[in-house]
Amino acid sequence: MRVTGGEIKRQGLLAVQPQGHRGEILAQAQPFVPNLESATPAAAATEALLRAWITSCNEFRQRERREIIEQAPSPERLAEYREELKWMIRGARALLNLVSDPDFPAKQFGTEISGKLLQLEDSWQSLNNPLSDAEADTILRSAFPDEARS
Repeated sequence: MRVTGGEIKRQGLLAVQPQGHRGEILAQAQPFVPNLESATPAAAATEALLRAWITSCNEFRQRERREIIEQAPSPERLAEYREELKWMIRGARALLNLVSDPDFPAKQFGTEISGKLLQLEDSWQSLNNPLSDAEADTILRSAFPDEARS
């Protein structure tokens, strides 16, 4: 059975176009409509799956900024975040492994998934090896030598 563009739109699958700097990528969701004339049903379904995961990853990163970075999370919230982050990293690694397969129908997603994995791993490092205030001040002084410190 072929999936039509209208069916994909009704199911709410989204395409994501990243913007901004690494670590601050925000997503603008747009309806995902693949070129179904040239795509096999398996390729269209695979692309929809990858786009859904990318959307989920972008939403996770936005929540991370709001709830973990910009606030002081409770120990319970931090534990939940840590578990969710582990699963996001596992999922990214699994998808990257699939995309690397020579017969994978959507190899064009390899770079984006690899970038998402790097972002997630950076989050893991920040969570488990946070900078001390002294280390942060040293980095800020070297990056902004002419700025006065408060």
